[in-house]
Amino acid sequence: MSSPFSECSSHSPVSMSPRLLTHSCSSDAASTTTVATSEESLNNFMPSPPMDSATSGIYCDGTQSLLDLSTSPIAYSQESLQEAAIALTTAPSSDYSLARADLLESEEQCNILRQRVTEYEIRNFMQVCKSPEFFDFDVEHLQRLVEHDDLNVSAEADVFWAIRRWYKYDEEARRCHLPGLVACLRLTQFDVDFIYSHINSLPGCELLVNKAVEWLLRPCVRGTISLRYTKPRKVLQTEDDTYSIIVQTRGDHRIADKCVLRYNKALNEWQKWTDIKLERSNFAIVQLENSIICIGGLGRNTKPINHVNRYNLNTQAWEPMPSMQQRRVYMSVAMLDGKIYVFGGQDEKYQALNTVEVFDTVAGRWQNMAGMSVRRASTAAAVLDGKLYVIGGFNRAHLRLVERYDPAKNIWTQCAEMNEARGWPGVAVHNGHIYVIGGWFNGALRTVERYSLSANKWTTICSLNVARGSICGLSMNETLWAVGGYGEGILRDTVEVYDEENDNWLEEKILPEAGRYVR
Repeated sequence: MSSPFSECSSHSPVSMSPRLLTHSCSSDAASTTTVATSEESLNNFMPSPPMDSATSGIYCDGTQSLLDLSTSPIAYSQESLQEAAIALTTAPSSDYSLARADLLESEEQCNILRQRVTEYEIRNFMQVCKSPEFFDFDVEHLQRLVEHDDLNVSAEADVFWAIRRWYKYDEEARRCHLPGLVACLRLTQFDVDFIYSHINSLPGCELLVNKAVEWLLRPCVRGTISLRYTKPRKVLQTEDDTYSIIVQTRGDHRIADKCVLRYNKALNEWQKWTDIKLERSNFAIVQLENSIICIGGLGRNTKPINHVNRYNLNTQAWEPMPSMQQRRVYMSVAMLDGKIYVFGGQDEKYQALNTVEVFDTVAGRWQNMAGMSVRRASTAAAVLDGKLYVIGGFNRAHLRLVERYDPAKNIWTQCAEMNEARGWPGVAVHNGHIYVIGGWFNGALRTVERYSLSANKWTTICSLNVARGSICGLSMNETLWAVGGYGEGILRDTVEVYDEENDNWLEEKILPEAGRYVR
C-alpha cells in the first residue's frame, strides 16, 4: 500500500527526513508559531530514516540541520508549518501509524494533517477497518468516514460490517452511537432480507429499518420518506463506464479461486473488490445492473452444468436464478435489450453444441432460439448495431467462422471469416468495430483483428506484446483494453491498451490478481 501522503505536495523533497513536527497550524496565515519538539516525541510517531545533509535548511536557515530543528524552539509561518506537516507524513506506509497520526492531528489541531489522514482512510477503508487501531476510533472519527460519499468499498455491506465490528468491540459504551452510524449507511442499497436479518436486530435502529423497507417496497411514497442517503456511494454507482470482471486463478478442471475486480476511474487502476465462493469453473458471466450473473461451467465433479446464479455486488450474496435448458461449458454469452444470449459450448458428453438459449430478465425464463450453422465451443460473442456476432471457436479444429444473429428475425447469416483461426479469444466492440484479441491456435496467440461492418472485412492490426488466450477485452474510457489471460503456461496479470493512432499496444499497470478474466 502506497504512502497515504505521497501525493500531497510538490514542495516536499523526496529525500526529506519526516522528523519535523509542527506544534500548531493556526488559522491566521500571517502569524508565526513557536514549535518545540523532542527526539523522543518524534520517534514515537514514526522511525527516523537516515539524515540527508542535502535537505538541511529546506524550512530553515541553511546552516541548521533538521536534527537541530527537532530539539530547538523555532518560529515558523503558517505556510511553512503546513508544508512541514506534509513532509512529515511522506514516509512509507510500513513506517506510518494511523493511530499516532490521528492523535497528533487531534492534539495539535493541524487541519492539513487531519485532511491527509482522512483522505488516506477513505481511500484505504477496507484495510483501515481491519486494523487494530480501528477499534479505538471515537464515534466522530468513524462517522467522518462512513458518511463520506467517496468511501472506497466493494459493497455497502462492507460499511455495515465495519460499523458492527466497531460496535461489538464495546457494546455498552457504543450502543447510543449506533443509530447515528447506521443512518450513514446507504440503506436503500440493501435488499429487504438483509435489512431484516442483520440491521433490524441492532438496538435503536428500528425506525431506520422501517423507513428503508418502506422505501424499497413502496416506490410511490418515496418522496415522503426521510432518509439521509438514497443513492449509492460514488464508487458503487453503476454507470456505462463502471466495469466488474471476475478472475479465475486456478486450472480448468477444478473448483477455481475467484475474485471480483473493479476499475477505479479516478485512480486509473483495477482494484480487488472481494473474493467470491462459487463451486464451479469455466463459467460465463454478464453484468446486469449491480449484479454479476454466472452461467453454466464445470461443477464440482468437473461435468458441465446448467446452473445460473446472480452475485449481488451490494450485499455480496449469491441468489439462484432459473437454470438453462441445456448443460453447457465453454460457451459464449452476450446481452442485448435486457436479454441474455448463450451460444454453443459443450454438453455433458463434451460434444460441441450449435444450440442457442436466451433468458428474458423480465419474464424470468429461458427459451431456445435458432441454432448456429456449425457446432462449436470456445467462441467469442459481441453485440454491434443490434445484432449478435459469434466468432471463431473450436470443433475438432480451430475455426475462422463468423456468424451474425438477427434477434428480430431469429435467423443467422455468415459474415466474412477472420484471417486466422482461433479459439478462446478476447473480444470487444470499440469505435464501431469488433476487435478479436489473442486466443489459441497451436498455442497462445498475439495477433489481433478488427472487423469493419460496412466493408464486411477483417483487418490484422498490431499484435499484443504478450501471447495469451482467455483474455477479457474491454472498450473503456475511449480505449481498447486487453486484460489478463493465460499463455505459455502462465496466468497473466498484465494489461495492455491499444494506441489506435499509432497502431501499437502499450503495457499498463499490473493487475491485483493473475488469471483468466471474464466479463
